[in-house]
Amino acid sequence: VDLPGRPLAAANTAVQVPGEPHLGLWQAVTTLREHRGDGHSVALSQREVDGVTAHVLAAAAGRSDREWLMRARGWDDAAWDDAVARLTERRWLDDGELTAEGLAMVAAIEADTDRLALGPWQALGDTGCDRLAALLAPVRRSVVAAGDWPAGNPIGVPDPE
Repeated sequence: VDLPGRPLAAANTAVQVPGEPHLGLWQAVTTLREHRGDGHSVALSQREVDGVTAHVLAAAAGRSDREWLMRARGWDDAAWDDAVARLTERRWLDDGELTAEGLAMVAAIEADTDRLALGPWQALGDTGCDRLAALLAPVRRSVVAAGDWPAGNPIGVPDPE
């Protein structure tokens, strides 16, 4: 992964990779996730979207739910309601629903996030990406089957086929 401007990815590359294969994989996937997250932070910052506001947008877009996000992030109703008010003032929300402008902003943020996350995937190539997906699918199925993948999580990973 490229590291300039990506503090969480950089910090994770400094973590010693465990010798056990499953833990090494976990650390590699964590670094990759943080690389994407750092890019997402850039895409949000460019549009002056802070953390709680970003999650209000995610809930309004149907990618997560308010209760899960508030519990996971430790926000209270006042912080959430303030973010809703700020998004309404920006005309990105109307009565808690995304407006056309809000939908466009969410799409732009996600497109920038995807673009900024491409480097590692391009380096891996199509064959490598397909192989990684095939190797990880049974792991994800096991996690979902065990009930350890909460509904409404903000990651938005689709169910494997």
